[in-house]
Amino acid sequence: QINPHFLFNALNTLAAVIRRDPEAARQIVLHLSTFFRKSLKRPSNDATLKDELEHVDAYLQIELARFAGRLDVEMNIPEELLHYRLPTFTLQPIVENAIKHGVSQMIEPGKIAISAEKSDGTLSIRVEDSAGLYKPVPEGDGLGMNLVDRRIKIRYGANYGVRIACEPERRTCVTIALPIEEETVPC
Repeated sequence: QINPHFLFNALNTLAAVIRRDPEAARQIVLHLSTFFRKSLKRPSNDATLKDELEHVDAYLQIELARFAGRLDVEMNIPEELLHYRLPTFTLQPIVENAIKHGVSQMIEPGKIAISAEKSDGTLSIRVEDSAGLYKPVPEGDGLGMNLVDRRIKIRYGANYGVRIACEPERRTCVTIALPIEEETVPC
C-alpha cells in the first residue's frame, strides 16, 4: 500500500521546486513515476535485490528533494548480490519507516545507510538511521515492518525475517535476513 502522506509530501515538494528549478522538478516527476511504476506493476511476488533497490532509490530521490540538504543517504551493496531474489516490497517499507519514524523527527540532518552482505547461505540487508528513535510497541512494530517480517517468516521459516537493534538517540538498525535465492535465467 502506498502511503498517501508520501504522495502529498512529494507533490508539495514538487510544487516548491517547480518555479526555482524546473530541471530538478522534472527529475522529481521522473522519480515519482518510477516509484509508482515499481509500486503498482510487479509481474510476480519476487524481485531481484537490484529491482528492490531501484524502487528504494526512486523513493529516496524524492525524499532527498523534500529534506533539501537535511538527509544523507549511503548505499553499500556489493554488485555480486544484486541478482539475489527476495519477496517484492521487502526493502522500501523498511526505508520508509527509517525516514518517517526516524530521520524526519530529527532537528539536525539525518542519515540513512543501506548495506547488504551474504554469509552462510543468508542474505542480510541492513537499513540504519541516525535517529535512534525506535521504541517497541506491544501490538507490533509498525504495519510495514510487521508485514515484511510475517511474509518472510511464512515463506522461509522462523530463522529469517526482520530484526531491530536500537541505540537510543544514536541509531536504529533494521536487518532483513533471507535465504540466498539466485535469479533463475529462463532457458
